[in-house]
Amino acid sequence: MSPLVVAWSMCASACLMLGLMHLLFWFRDRKVSAYLLSALMGFSAAASALLELAMLTTESVQLYSELLLWGNLAIFMILVPMVWFVDQYFQTGRPWLAITITLLWSIGILINFLLPGNLTFEHVTELKRLTSFWGEQFSLPVGELNPWRLLADIASLLILVYTLDATLQLWRRDRNKRALIVGESIVIFILLAGIHTPLVDAGVVATPYMISFSFLAIVFALSYQVVVDAVKVSSYEQELQQTRRNLDHYARVNLMGECTTMLAHELNQPLTAILSNAQAARRYLASETPEMDEIHEILDDIVRDDKRASGIIHGLRSMLQKEEVIRQRFDVNTAAREVIGILDSEFREKDIELTAEYATDLPSVYAGRIEIQQVILNLLVNAARAMENSGNESRKISLRTRIVDSEVQVEVQDSGPGITAEIHDSLFNTFVSDREDRLGMGLAICERIIEAYGGSIRADNVEAGGALFSFTLPLDQ
Repeated sequence: MSPLVVAWSMCASACLMLGLMHLLFWFRDRKVSAYLLSALMGFSAAASALLELAMLTTESVQLYSELLLWGNLAIFMILVPMVWFVDQYFQTGRPWLAITITLLWSIGILINFLLPGNLTFEHVTELKRLTSFWGEQFSLPVGELNPWRLLADIASLLILVYTLDATLQLWRRDRNKRALIVGESIVIFILLAGIHTPLVDAGVVATPYMISFSFLAIVFALSYQVVVDAVKVSSYEQELQQTRRNLDHYARVNLMGECTTMLAHELNQPLTAILSNAQAARRYLASETPEMDEIHEILDDIVRDDKRASGIIHGLRSMLQKEEVIRQRFDVNTAAREVIGILDSEFREKDIELTAEYATDLPSVYAGRIEIQQVILNLLVNAARAMENSGNESRKISLRTRIVDSEVQVEVQDSGPGITAEIHDSLFNTFVSDREDRLGMGLAICERIIEAYGGSIRADNVEAGGALFSFTLPLDQ
């Protein structure tokens, strides 16, 4: 295959890829017009490369003249969007200079199509067939230069001044490395294309037109910025994940702090029983004929109460740990029972009737066990808070698990006043709460946790009174 065809095709592909990439960026965020302008530049540079390749291979003077006509349009579609790209990307360009460049090139492109010939040559008289150093022939034009091409030369020189000025202003103001790299690439493009092309037109340099190859400086610069941005996004994503983990931890600590009374009460029961049994055992041992069977029973009670206290402490430590949450297969019913075990005594003291209905043969889920327990704990505590000032003598909370549409569903329903209309639609937003003394982050974190594991969470009012919160998790596959 011809090296000329390969080289210019690869150049066109690189420019086209830049155009497609930035067009996709623009579709994702249409407020950033710089993406659309850079996409136009890339597509126009790809068209210029294909037109240059056609000019190299043709031997027809008439066809070459027509290709020059459209080649000048491609250059126009590179340079004018480039000027406004600098304006949007740097935000430091001088508008009057950008308008002047646009007007000069617009006049030039009108001359290109309206007057005989084109903006480069009034007439192309012949084509010289030259030979490259590897032996391949290519065509170059010979003809009468068009004096109006001076407009394009002046406009190109103004682009150089305009870009240098905008780059230096931004560098002095913000020390913006991004602007420096992109600005330098545009300057390199203008210098290479602006010096080489007139020399080829005048016959001083016997090489093909290489405007599209000069544009590769911009392709490399903008591609480099995409890579840099991707690395930064990855770093920001890691920082965001760490911040989210910290936020989850602080939310659990805050929730445990609010439950201090119930936790102290829950631990006090086994500790009191241990003390009482230990004192009884001491009395039995102090007697002349201790009853060993009674002592064995007392020791069994002490072991049982100790395990209960140990289990409570272990559960709290798991809830409060700041380690990275690890996905695991677990039974939602068992996880819910452990949470209810922490809250049960406090609910009884507050005269809250807590009932649980667990689905039989419930499949396991694959998620962070501690995080799911945090969600269940949040929903149960919120349900208890909702009934504190409801004036309803019957305080009931029910927890249910079941399978719905191949998902595990957990429901928490209370007999409180329900969810107010003012906050119903924004209930899971951050800093939304129906109580002034609450920060309003618990439900927002719950939603993020559930959605992170492919589930969903919702809240509704119940016709009989109260609120129903439910979340689903996909079955472990």
